Amino acid sequence: MDYQKCYDTILKTIMPQSFPIGVKIIKKDEPFPEKAVRPAKFNIKISLCQWTTIARKWGWVVGAMGEDINCTPCLAAFGFKRIPDIKDVARFFMSMGYTKTEEQALSMAESVEYRTPGDVKGVVMFPLNKAPMPPDLVMIYGMPAQMFRLASGLFYNYGKSFTSQSHIGLSCLHAVLPYWNQEPAFTNPGRGERMLAATGDTEMCLSMPAKYVNDLTEGLEATQKTGTRYPVQNYLLYNPPSIPAMRELEAKLSDIE
Repeated sequence: MDYQKCYDTILKTIMPQSFPIGVKIIKKDEPFPEKAVRPAKFNIKISLCQWTTIARKWGWVVGAMGEDINCTPCLAAFGFKRIPDIKDVARFFMSMGYTKTEEQALSMAESVEYRTPGDVKGVVMFPLNKAPMPPDLVMIYGMPAQMFRLASGLFYNYGKSFTSQSHIGLSCLHAVLPYWNQEPAFTNPGRGERMLAATGDTEMCLSMPAKYVNDLTEGLEATQKTGTRYPVQNYLLYNPPSIPAMRELEAKLSDIE
């Protein structure tokens, strides 16, 4: 996979306001990379989405394990901690005001695709052009029009529609689920990520398995040539309407002899 070329092509055709990043899921039997900056360096614990923002906006190679995280829903969802009773998660959703009824909260809690406890050791994130290791995922943040442009590039080879997800919380988990289901997806970041990680009002995210890197590069280049571009090219070759005030002024003007 040519990550540098993909990175360069995204910057040229999409012009995102943050770096496209690679994401590596570190399994329990894999070493954690020493060069990844962890929260302990600053004597803090974090929500995982904060580290995503540092990777994509500061350009750092960062990583976190369970002991680095103080976001309890993240700890539960990634399997860094065990959930003895799913009703405890439902009660959390109710206390946060996410649902109207206990039944809805339980249904929401049961729908989360929790990772098996202990399977994930940590997560490493880095700008795609600084990849210290082959990523499992590529994530690009941008505005809806930029997401459309990415979709058109990916669709060129992928050839089928892919999902768009909106959730109240756990954006960190939903953004990496394409690693497990091997299908690209859009994520509309939720309340926690926008509050804690400074994700912008206009931002959403495309997350895709790294195996599609070359396909995305080719698709962006091909569709660029055929006129699908960002910024979207508005049609401007027409005569604007002449309003009464303009016609009145025009009647007062005289040609230059």
